[in-house]
Amino acid sequence: MRRWSVIPFLIAVLLLPFLFGGCDEDIKYYQWNLVQLEAEDGGEYVCGNGTAYKFFVNPSLTSNNVLIYYEGGGACWDYPSCSGQSGIRGAANPNGIPDDYMEGFSVPAIMSPFIFRAHPWERVDTQNWTIIFVPYCTGDIFIGDNTKTYTSDDGTELKWHHNGFKNTQGILNWMTEGPFKKHFKTIPKLMVTGCSAGGAGSILNYHFIREGLADRVGEAILFNDSGPIYYTTGASNLSSGPLHAKIQEAWGITNVLNQLGSVPGFNSDDFGSLSTALSIMYPNDKLAHTQFTRDAIYSGYSYDRFYDPVPTQEKIHEMWGYDQTYLLAMYEDLYYENENIGYFVPYYRPFNESHCSCVLSFDDTDITGTGMNVGDYANRLLDSRHTMETMRISEEPNEEELTRPYPFWDLLDLLMSAL
Repeated sequence: MRRWSVIPFLIAVLLLPFLFGGCDEDIKYYQWNLVQLEAEDGGEYVCGNGTAYKFFVNPSLTSNNVLIYYEGGGACWDYPSCSGQSGIRGAANPNGIPDDYMEGFSVPAIMSPFIFRAHPWERVDTQNWTIIFVPYCTGDIFIGDNTKTYTSDDGTELKWHHNGFKNTQGILNWMTEGPFKKHFKTIPKLMVTGCSAGGAGSILNYHFIREGLADRVGEAILFNDSGPIYYTTGASNLSSGPLHAKIQEAWGITNVLNQLGSVPGFNSDDFGSLSTALSIMYPNDKLAHTQFTRDAIYSGYSYDRFYDPVPTQEKIHEMWGYDQTYLLAMYEDLYYENENIGYFVPYYRPFNESHCSCVLSFDDTDITGTGMNVGDYANRLLDSRHTMETMRISEEPNEEELTRPYPFWDLLDLLMSAL
């Protein structure tokens, strides 16, 4: 019944572009407006391949709240991964962002209930907000500040712009100076989120977004979906250090780290300390994290190219488990210190190798015994009446989750295989 009760809402949302599309000459409400950044300081806002960086805004007439959503899509730090070579874990959109990227029911436009206003059954508050969709095309989890030349085994060179940090700065400048600036003059509630690389981008840029928008923001929420920035010091069994060392060298993030150095609690030798720093710096914000314990994609990016011999899948799950356990323990400590941080960690679902809790649907993200899935958790985050007191929830390992039927995802797999 839950899924069919929203048909009137769905019809109304689909009609909104026709009712309000022409209210402002240059603004299409309830539709995706393409924005191509132009640098005034002589610099460039570009994708990895050097093409112009573009993002999309879907403005609301009924809410001044704003969602900034970072797109997911891997990472890259050498020729095979940045060039889109088949069989290598790489990064999304190596050929740049097309103008029609968000048209109709394209995958990016419907990838999350947070941004898909007309979702057939999921309801979440952000569907009524002004939405900024930040596409991913730089391979650097939105934090790079470097141009590299990568060389293939046969000597072919690839000039690659790890420009994610500057692109985010360009979006913040546009929010202040661009034609839509009236939508960002006062923001009663701001949520910054994203999945995978986008989740990492959300936490890595959160301070700069809060700093850039300053007192225009009333309430602020960070919800990192499956882009953990793990701690690398504090215990002997933590495994993300080699990954962090690699991206610091490849993506040229020294400038970014130096800027973060002004945030109390941040240690540039341990990127995971960013969680500590944000909890201290923004005591009145809500800071939350979600991921699956059985995530097999972000964990692969984190470990399988940094250890010799390459870890087995079982070993990767073990390494991920240690890193996750330490992260959640630190979040517990931070909650008791600052009361502003939480997490929602279900165990497994079969879709997308248990990667990203908030893509396509919130189905099968329930945590046993809570009566809550990640969509319910998100709506509590967005509800000003709820504090973070009861917002630290994780699911105990349950191997039955790996074998029980999943009708929705089985049907989706069948439909996708038929395309």
